[in-house]
Amino acid sequence: MGLGMPRRQRSTRELRAQAWEPKEDNSAAEAERLAEEERRAIEQKEAERQAHLERQRRKVSDSTQYQRSVRGKKLTGDVPPTRSRPSRTRPRLALERVHFYTGISEDHPLLLQRSDVRPRPFFIPRERYSVIPEKTAHGVNHPVLKNELWKETVAPKIITLPKDLSRDVHVSSMLPVRFSTPDEDGNDVFDNHIVPWISVHPNTTKETSCRDANAEILAILSQHGVQDAAVHWIEGAVEPLVGPPEMVPLVRDTDPTHYIRRALTAVLGLPLAMEVNDAQGSLGLLMAITNKHVTSSDTTQDYQYNAGAAQQYIRNCSARRFQHILNETRAFIAEKLGDAQLYAEQLTEILAKPESKHEGEAAQDKEDLRRKQGDLTRTEKDIVQLADFFQLLTSTWSDAYQRIIGWLDWAPKIDSNLDLRRYTRDLGVIALDEDKFKENFKGNIVYLAGKYTRKEINSFFHSNAANAPAFKYPSDHLFRLSGFVDAAGLANPYFSDENNNPGSIVAKHGQATDLTFGRLSELEAHTCDEFEHDSWEVAFLNFSKKLGNFSAKGDSGAAIFNAQGKLVALLHSGMPRGMSNHVTFGMPGHYVVELVKEHYPHADFDRLQFA
Repeated sequence: MGLGMPRRQRSTRELRAQAWEPKEDNSAAEAERLAEEERRAIEQKEAERQAHLERQRRKVSDSTQYQRSVRGKKLTGDVPPTRSRPSRTRPRLALERVHFYTGISEDHPLLLQRSDVRPRPFFIPRERYSVIPEKTAHGVNHPVLKNELWKETVAPKIITLPKDLSRDVHVSSMLPVRFSTPDEDGNDVFDNHIVPWISVHPNTTKETSCRDANAEILAILSQHGVQDAAVHWIEGAVEPLVGPPEMVPLVRDTDPTHYIRRALTAVLGLPLAMEVNDAQGSLGLLMAITNKHVTSSDTTQDYQYNAGAAQQYIRNCSARRFQHILNETRAFIAEKLGDAQLYAEQLTEILAKPESKHEGEAAQDKEDLRRKQGDLTRTEKDIVQLADFFQLLTSTWSDAYQRIIGWLDWAPKIDSNLDLRRYTRDLGVIALDEDKFKENFKGNIVYLAGKYTRKEINSFFHSNAANAPAFKYPSDHLFRLSGFVDAAGLANPYFSDENNNPGSIVAKHGQATDLTFGRLSELEAHTCDEFEHDSWEVAFLNFSKKLGNFSAKGDSGAAIFNAQGKLVALLHSGMPRGMSNHVTFGMPGHYVVELVKEHYPHADFDRLQFA
């Protein structure tokens, strides 16, 4: 049986050769006809290719069409769209979603939806070497919307909207903010509107559901005299900032170990770890106050130590935190050894240099010799001190039982429904080991040296020299905390910031991010967990992208204080994304003192001696 072979298709080259092959019956007209057909086929294919490319461009840059229609115009109201498209693709495409909050934090949140897309379009710079302006989030100081009106009237009305199950909106937090972007001179230019910044639990809420709620939220604000507003939505969940889980005395800054030993001294920011867990947080006030979630695995049960019962010990430094101290010390020793070698080589060169006959040059050589000899001598002493400190760490502190600083005395369950204020109670109180603290206890102090210079810290707290808060940098770097900010003080800024706007700059010392500075929000934040438990929190925003995150995992329990040395809040949670955190939450300082005083009527927050 024979197999039929398919007829071979002739190539384009063969067809062209046939078309132009001279034959007896092929006239010049026939050749022109074939050439014209081929030209038209090529043009048609090119037209189809261009049409395909145009469709692709429209698909990935729909906002470009919109932006071109308004480029060069002064926007005073709604700008009509270029064409009608579904809202999910029209105003907020990939570039806007990714870059809208650039500058808020290193790993800033992604935009989910916003109500002001048309009147305030987001322009992506298209010039070569251009950059996207960086935003900074600030608290709201509004002539109408004060904290009492916000918390008691406006916010509750807004909160009821997503609780309607038919809307399918799952809010995790809500905080009014105002954004700014820098001008050519680096000065902040504030938006002329405030933003109810609403986050929803990740992967729970559609963009269209957020969009459909905007009009009613804006209407509620308008009913209470707030016309200058826009609603922004992001994804994020509030998370506790507990980390991947005789005290040494303080020393002067002439001691090379003064900064490394900060985690082992009796000052605020002491790292804590449960004995049976490696989760880490920070000791707040040396009244031994921290968070419940730092000290207890089960945060749903009350804990009260009873005499004779087994004690729940608390260690200073988790295994990972202690290893970090060892690594810091090793690295510092290696750095000093390198410095010593450099100074020795420089001294050799100076000594080998012939004495100059020029009087001025000879005097300079002698001064160089004196200085380098001094540098080498100091560095060699530093190496000895660092080596002794490293020996102390490995011989004594490496034993986890030697790092036990006390035991848990009281840690009520986490609760946000104790009274009408609905603040989160996330509190743990530790009974400190007298033998560990008695000799070196100095009260509630924060060690300011190490991360920033005195000049930098002054500039953060004195951002507006014309209206600076009462802050004086201590000569021994030990900044004492005393007192707390009451409810009225939290709602009313005590000075003007660098932009001459009312504001409150705060600081904290935690084990994850060390000493950091942030901005207190005058309006409190509403939060809601995945189980629909509502609460109100004092909120803090990052100072700037340059200074980095105000807090991170491992900072739970840190005391947040102002330039006057007053307790503002006890840090307990935040809204992280990746390795960044763009909003930090805490219990008000006055609420912390109130809770502790109820349980310990004779508690003394200003004690300067252990007993």
